[in-house]
Amino acid sequence: MDEVLEMLDKITKRQQTRLEETKTTANKQATAYTQILQSPTATQEQKTKIFIARNLELDRIDRLTAQLSLLYALQIFAFKVKVMEISVNNIDEQLTKSGTMQKSNELEIVKKNIEELKILVEAQYEAMKQIHEDQNKTLNYIH
Repeated sequence: MDEVLEMLDKITKRQQTRLEETKTTANKQATAYTQILQSPTATQEQKTKIFIARNLELDRIDRLTAQLSLLYALQIFAFKVKVMEISVNNIDEQLTKSGTMQKSNELEIVKKNIEELKILVEAQYEAMKQIHEDQNKTLNYIH
C-alpha cells in the first residue's frame, strides 16, 4: 500500500506539472490566436486552423484536469485505507496485550475487508495506468 501511495504521489505531481505547463502554453497561445482571429488579413482557413488548435488545447486541459481529479480521489481513498489498516492493527495489538479479550471474529472480518480495499485500490491504480497508456497510444496525433 505504501508503494501505491508513493507511486500515486509521483504520478499526481507529474500530472500537475503537465497541467500547469499546458495552461501556461495555452495562455501564451491565446494572445496570438486572438490577434490572428481579429486580423483583417487572416484568411478563413487560418482562422479555422486556429479555432481548431485552440479547442484542442482546451480539450487537452480538460482531460488533464479530469485525470488529476481522479488521481486526487484515488490518493484520498488509498490513504484512508492505509489509516484504517493501521487503526485495526493497533486495536488488534491492544486487545492482544490487554488479555481481556481474545481476537474476535469481527476484527478478522474487518482485516479481510481492508485487504479487499487494498486490492481494489491497486486494481484502480492499474486501470488508470492502462487508460493513460491507451490514451497516449490513440491520441499521439494531438501531441
